[in-house]
Amino acid sequence: MENFEDLILNILIGAAFVSLILGIINEGWAKGWIEGVSIFIAIAIIVLVTTANNYVKEKQFQELQNKQDVTSARVMRNGKILTIDAQELVVGDVVMIAQGDLVPADCIVMQATTFSANEAGLTGEPDALHKSGVTEANYNDNPCPFVLHNTLVENGQCTALVAAVGHRTRSGRAERIMNIESEVTPL
Repeated sequence: MENFEDLILNILIGAAFVSLILGIINEGWAKGWIEGVSIFIAIAIIVLVTTANNYVKEKQFQELQNKQDVTSARVMRNGKILTIDAQELVVGDVVMIAQGDLVPADCIVMQATTFSANEAGLTGEPDALHKSGVTEANYNDNPCPFVLHNTLVENGQCTALVAAVGHRTRSGRAERIMNIESEVTPL
């Protein structure tokens, strides 16, 4: 029905009515209806083509949106490295995360090579944070082994243990709290 909000289409509909009425008055029923009905047929074709085009665009947008929602994760299971949908991760999985990846879950870094992640969206920290696994050698330096879900890896790569998934991650909790707060309003 949004097709009928178009000004040009409304002008054509008005012209079709005027043409139909004037044609019937001036030429009678035999020939007077032809021009008005022709304009109505053109309007119907325009509406059908526009509707079909909008439908195809909406379908493409939904497919793109669905692809965007699907993130993959490289995980080691049964000694093999697999690429799976990040939603299939479970606590205890060992994941491989590299530069440019979005972290698929809250994880604890086990091994890292110059690994840093940008957690600005969750923590507000503007700079990428260096992450490394806790070892006997660096224990006294207080390393940060935690990497959070949906943060961007800016540098390096790591092997990490999944500690939380889904709504139990830091970002999942934040989303849940925001949804609760947005539903409960005094007005």
